[in-house]
Amino acid sequence: MKRFFFLAASLLWGAASFAQQALGPGTGIVSPEINADNTVTFRYYNPKAITVQVSGDFLPSQKITYERDGREMVWEAPGKAELVEQNGLWTYTTAPLEGELYSYTLYVDGQKMMDPSNIYQNRDIATWTNIFTMSTEKGDKGWYYEVQDVPHGNVSKVWYDSPTLGMQRRMTVYTPAGYEKNPKAKYPVLYLLHGSGGDEDAWSDLGRAVQILDNLIAEGKAQPMILVMPNGVYFNQAAPGVAVNMFQPTIANSRSQSTAEVEESFPDIIKYIESNYRVRKDKNSRAVAGLSMGGRQSAALSRKYPTMFGYVGMFSGVVPPEVDSETGKDKTLDAVFAAQPKLYWIACGKTDGVMENSLLLKEYCEAQGHPVSFYESEGGHIWRNWREYLTIFAQKIFK
Repeated sequence: MKRFFFLAASLLWGAASFAQQALGPGTGIVSPEINADNTVTFRYYNPKAITVQVSGDFLPSQKITYERDGREMVWEAPGKAELVEQNGLWTYTTAPLEGELYSYTLYVDGQKMMDPSNIYQNRDIATWTNIFTMSTEKGDKGWYYEVQDVPHGNVSKVWYDSPTLGMQRRMTVYTPAGYEKNPKAKYPVLYLLHGSGGDEDAWSDLGRAVQILDNLIAEGKAQPMILVMPNGVYFNQAAPGVAVNMFQPTIANSRSQSTAEVEESFPDIIKYIESNYRVRKDKNSRAVAGLSMGGRQSAALSRKYPTMFGYVGMFSGVVPPEVDSETGKDKTLDAVFAAQPKLYWIACGKTDGVMENSLLLKEYCEAQGHPVSFYESEGGHIWRNWREYLTIFAQKIFK
């Protein structure tokens, strides 16, 4: 009887443990599969499904227009393709793809869902997608976004006090390979800002900033630097799930806030970094850059503190010229260039709704004789561009 009780108890304990840990054999289906010819095959098994589609940024985009602040904007939504069914297994194979990080989701009978065969996922604001990376040759975009066999830096999630905002806040800090082993070395700092609806995890997760810097530094294409990725939504402590309140992130919440609070509180971030990390503290050892909202914040910070940053990068987000009707001058922007930044860099996609303001800023700077650098890429307001812009910008700073 005791033997039976012990066996029964063991089985119950094992079953409970199995259930608690949600262990299972997986689907047994490979999806996505990167083929030798650089095509990618997606598979999904469901004999009862009527239609299965894949939506991803490797497909021709669907352009959706909408109005914001009285202006017509264009959103490039991921395209869709139909999977073909045979014996309950649905498949779709892409055309050959370039090296890149790609995101996608499945639609089964119109219902959006994750690919059950792919454990790799990313959150963009409140939307989850599956991801995969591929590289066709060393040095292509996908190669820089993947973890390579190179020395790696370390990433910390850091809480700091912000007296200006009256709260503790969280940011992500990357220190380059060798930081711990070289106690006398001091490093320049890039402050990298996210876009509307994002948080301190956006650039490290979606932007692959850590992999980009690891690989660029290892190749000698970028200077070893500390990378600081703060939360640019002033009324949030941190990303969802690690803040005091459990909130649902939205674009509207972060876009509705002005840059004023970010400008006023940014010295709290710099003070913490310069008090707790081995950094160089001169202007030309600080850079600020960001995407979309973060680009606007970078521009605004350079205007408010013209002697603080030697390098300014605006990715799909700028503060257009604010020209005085009498003088024809933008005094705060002119003050930025009077402080002689080493680089004032604007990047935007050809179909990005921000292109108009980006060109206005470029044209004003050129008319005033201000040294401005402008980079134009294909595509619109998308992470594929922002990862590329960071890869380029990181190679231009602290030289």
